[in-house]
Amino acid sequence: MHSNKFRKEKQKMNKNRIKLLTALLLLLSGISSFAQKITIQEAAEMAVKNNKDIKVGMLEVEQGQIDVDRSWKKKFFTVSYNASANAHFKDILTKNVLTKTGESYQHYVSLSQPIYTGGKLKLGNEISKDNLKLAELKLDKTKKDTILSTVQAYIDVYDAISTLGVLQKSKEALDENYKIQTEKYNLRMVTKPEYREAERGVKDMEAQIVQQQGNIEIAKESLGILIGIPDSKNIEIVPFGVEDNFTKTVDLKQDLEKLKTLNTEYKIAQKQIDITKKNVKLEKASFMPTINGTINYGALNAKNKPKKLFETKEFTSVAGVTFSWDIFDWGRRKDNVKYAEKTQEISEVKSEQTLDLVKANMRKTYYQLQALEKSLEALKVAVEKAEETYELEKERYKYNLITMNNLLDAEAKLRLSRVNYANSKLKYYYLVSQYGAFLD
Repeated sequence: MHSNKFRKEKQKMNKNRIKLLTALLLLLSGISSFAQKITIQEAAEMAVKNNKDIKVGMLEVEQGQIDVDRSWKKKFFTVSYNASANAHFKDILTKNVLTKTGESYQHYVSLSQPIYTGGKLKLGNEISKDNLKLAELKLDKTKKDTILSTVQAYIDVYDAISTLGVLQKSKEALDENYKIQTEKYNLRMVTKPEYREAERGVKDMEAQIVQQQGNIEIAKESLGILIGIPDSKNIEIVPFGVEDNFTKTVDLKQDLEKLKTLNTEYKIAQKQIDITKKNVKLEKASFMPTINGTINYGALNAKNKPKKLFETKEFTSVAGVTFSWDIFDWGRRKDNVKYAEKTQEISEVKSEQTLDLVKANMRKTYYQLQALEKSLEALKVAVEKAEETYELEKERYKYNLITMNNLLDAEAKLRLSRVNYANSKLKYYYLVSQYGAFLD
């Protein structure tokens, strides 16, 4: 008897072990399909890491650094090897015959050091440094734009999910109402049109939920492309708070003044002005002469026998200076200077235009935030009022004081007020991010 009892206990323990192992296996097999929680900050970091435009910008910065090194090295001497072979002929005029008189050969190493270039080398190096800084500023702007795009994509997912939650909550209320209507209809307490209207409301809500689920998938796919996650269905966003009364924490007048030193777009415009100014100086430098110091070493004198070219005792050295100056070119250099000056004027106008546009957009964002702060208070009150109205309409319908259409209208207004409130809060968060981006 005791052995049977022991056997049963052992079988029970084995069954429990099998259940536990089965659960563990199911858990392990389902790990890959678990949702991947991503905060809005993590999404922005992932987007910056995976964005192709940012990668191109980083390569352009590296390219700019190479150009700086290249322009800096132009200040120093260069060494070259030169070789030549010539045949000499004599023209006998009476017989119109060319007679070969001999051959000459040369080969030597030449060192050339720029002495004076009218400032071309210095300006070229400064322009390459400005171009490097410009590439860095453009990279910063690309990162900023990418972050804002990611914030918007993240908010779109959040918005779609929030709307789905509102629709599901409405469906719960419609399901409850439909259940009551079904019971009343079976008892012949409501007419068939009213019963069918309640059924239609449920079906319509189910269709909206299906459509909204599709909207969530589309929004997640767009976010997944930005942050580099191919399986976007597993993305799970983390709810975030929205700072209230943001406009009371900033000073618009002071922030507008800060744009000249902090705004990336304006910095880019100013750097382009610097480059155009130096391009004007570079074109003016073309009017100046060029002087190079040279040292040549090797077989510099003509030789009749090539085999003697490599005899060290025949090598000689020569040091000297070369001077070159373009005197006449039909006014081409003057036109180049005028063209560069016009380019400078255009860049200055564009810089002013950029600052005006940034200021206008900053003001617009600030006033939108102010309006939304007031609007959010009103929308919150509207949600509370719609909730009270819906509850009251439910009671009134219970006592046959209103029709089914009146009840469904109250529910639709409640749903719309909830969606508007959620959408406005998310729009407010994006505008806060956009305002901060003006000063980044």
